[in-house]
Amino acid sequence: MEILWSLLPSIIYAVPWIVALVFAVRMIRNDGGRPERFLLIGVCLMLASSVVGSAWAGLSPSLGQRLAESGADYRTVGWTSFAINSVRALISLAGIVFLVYAFWQKFKAKPALT
Repeated sequence: MEILWSLLPSIIYAVPWIVALVFAVRMIRNDGGRPERFLLIGVCLMLASSVVGSAWAGLSPSLGQRLAESGADYRTVGWTSFAINSVRALISLAGIVFLVYAFWQKFKAKPALT
């Protein structure tokens, strides 16, 4: 039960990305073009980032306790946390780049036909 309470904020953060994923898939099925594909990729990356964050939020207390019981120093716990959070940050950054590019492609000014 304790793990569930630690996961709750991260799960709540994932819900909007799941809704955005559903909308992106619907947009692609309704003759979506290149911007909609980039939107789908960005939403999937952001959802993956929130899933990694949820998993880490649930595992970090028990992992830290297990490492401390096994005699590992706190440096190991810190480096593990740093590695996982760095991967999550890179996934989030890639997702943001794809989302910004999708919106830029969708709403950029079209050249005037003469």
